Amino acid sequence: MITDYQWIDDNSECEALILSINKNDAIAFDSEFERVNTFYPKPALFQLKIAECYYLIDMKKITQNSIFKELLDNIILHSGSEDLEILYNLNQQLPEKVFDTQIAASLCGHGLHFSYQNIVKELLGVELDKAHSRSDWMQRPLSDEQLQYALDDVVYLPELQSILQEELEKQGRQTWYDLLIKQRMDAVIDANHVNKTFVKIAMSKRLDNEQQQLLYSLLSWRETLAKQRDKPRNWILKNDEILGIVYKKPQSKGQFIDDVGLYPGFAKHNWEAIIQLYDRALNISSESLPKFDKLSAKQGVKLVKVKQELMETCEKLDIPSALVINMTDLKSLIAADKELTDLDMWQLITQ
Repeated sequence: MITDYQWIDDNSECEALILSINKNDAIAFDSEFERVNTFYPKPALFQLKIAECYYLIDMKKITQNSIFKELLDNIILHSGSEDLEILYNLNQQLPEKVFDTQIAASLCGHGLHFSYQNIVKELLGVELDKAHSRSDWMQRPLSDEQLQYALDDVVYLPELQSILQEELEKQGRQTWYDLLIKQRMDAVIDANHVNKTFVKIAMSKRLDNEQQQLLYSLLSWRETLAKQRDKPRNWILKNDEILGIVYKKPQSKGQFIDDVGLYPGFAKHNWEAIIQLYDRALNISSESLPKFDKLSAKQGVKLVKVKQELMETCEKLDIPSALVINMTDLKSLIAADKELTDLDMWQLITQ
């Protein structure tokens, strides 16, 4: 049990921590956050291990986000997409150096979806408690059990990095890791939620061109409003409500309430703005809408063949095929008449 740690809850203490660290040292990092009533995750607690010292930063009290540009510019974490998203939201900047033990482990034959607890058990033989993973991290004070759980999340990261870094170098896979972490960080900056939701809805509902134009316009409007208000997308408009507007195109506040089922208060303040989208949507060219992956019979045969080649190659290398490309993106690749050789990761693993 770790009892020797520093609790930091003001900006000056954070600044003092920056001055005390060696800039070349990688910092083991994890975060606890809440994302129930907001668009952006609300950081509650940052956990750091620097050398043999532990720090818990109360993010409910810290107001100078620029501190983290320097403090967390060289980090070790596990399965860090959400942690990186939080850091990016603070300053619109990602760390310069990131070692993600999940990505490294997947390249070293340990599987793609290993939890932190599982990789610690496999590589270090240590059993960690999972009981507080769904705690209320916004409450204060945090319980002793929560504090211990939070500290456990960083205590073994440096040791895992050391083991996995050695394995990457031994297997000649460092360049593979470098590419994958770059792709992970690029995905944090460009999540592309509107396009993905558009394709999912439009394909399943077989909408005509005008309906697709309105759907895309409504999804984009919802995304903008959700960010501005910092509310979950479904709190602005549910997907079913968006489809109701696409199908019925209500023309009055009452129709938005009665025909689509919008909450009266929301309809009162937003129905006119939505109606303005009807005409604006018509200016969206069909060519600019996200494309569906409709495969010809020939492409369907090719997909089966390419998928088999992908699976066999990755099996020989003992890496998950999703590290190279997931099945949805593979279908898109074939629909665009491209090859596996067009993928940077494929070029690396087959050279």
